[in-house]
Amino acid sequence: MRLVFVLCLMALCMSSAAMADPANLEPKDWSFVHGEPREIIPEQEPNDECPGQRLSCGDVIEPAFLDPGNLDWYQFEVAAAGTWVTIGVEGYQGSSWDAYLELYSDDCVTLLASDDDSGPGLFPLIVNYVAPYAGLYNVKVRGFGGSSSGAYRMYVNCTDPIPPPENDTCDTALPIDRCTTGSLNGDVTYATNDYSPPSGCTGYSANGKDVVYYVDLLAGDQVSLVYTQLLYDTSFYVVTDCVNMDCVAGADDTLTGEPEVINFVAASDGRYYIILDAYGTDTGGAWTLDYSIDCPTPPTEEACCFDDGTCQMLLANRCTEAGGEPMGEGTTCDTVNCEIVPANQTTWGQIKSDYR
Repeated sequence: MRLVFVLCLMALCMSSAAMADPANLEPKDWSFVHGEPREIIPEQEPNDECPGQRLSCGDVIEPAFLDPGNLDWYQFEVAAAGTWVTIGVEGYQGSSWDAYLELYSDDCVTLLASDDDSGPGLFPLIVNYVAPYAGLYNVKVRGFGGSSSGAYRMYVNCTDPIPPPENDTCDTALPIDRCTTGSLNGDVTYATNDYSPPSGCTGYSANGKDVVYYVDLLAGDQVSLVYTQLLYDTSFYVVTDCVNMDCVAGADDTLTGEPEVINFVAASDGRYYIILDAYGTDTGGAWTLDYSIDCPTPPTEEACCFDDGTCQMLLANRCTEAGGEPMGEGTTCDTVNCEIVPANQTTWGQIKSDYR
């Protein structure tokens, strides 16, 4: 659930113009393995204008230093459109300061991506940006505020994209068997953002990375689902139509790392899609889904006796509606003896006998 608290005290609002959100000091789930760098290159001044110092994918700039109020520009080339580009800035020899990272196109004007504090501490990180073209790109390193400065190292990695999970969309959704209980786990790090719940389904949008499962249910089936991502604010929902996005049930009620829960009873026979999503734009990681699908035992036919001594195999309610008497669960016409119920006698002798 989005717990939105607007606490803008005068001092806090004024200070926010000069520094990053103090919450950014909290530890991040951040990791980047760049392996062996292609080359380690020290920063070369002057590089305060675009295009700046040239480097290649796989290079590490080390050491580097940003002067107060200055800008550091770098340029690199991507070989093919669709390449994933990761750019990180981190402290050098224990330095800690508030850096900001921007990625521009070859014209030095068009801003393609930016980041403030996704890296360690107050350092920025742009992860798996999909390069829209083959050619030159420009990186700008600056301080969050005009006085921010310090030593740093920067790296640029270019990798082939990792394909999304098999069940990235409803068209390739994976099945969950009806009348079963179990647990699934996976990772949506490389999934795409294909869906968001319809209005009113969870109370919020969900622009995170998502995957899809489905289950074929009969009316009356009882479904219990528990979805958890430890590092992201999860959202999930159940629909029967992934195009028109009708909502059967949805949940986005808890904080990051806490489970979301859905319980519902199938209103009709059909296929139900379970979309595992996240609230934040393009967020998502490792997840677990615990499920239980309880299928009530359908009623069975039983022996139904009629007044004329005949027997038919009918559901109990249908037997009663037809004027018969249900003999009980498990009975058959071979195991019961239906007695003939005599009709009322209407002869003159019977009438006299009845009224004496």
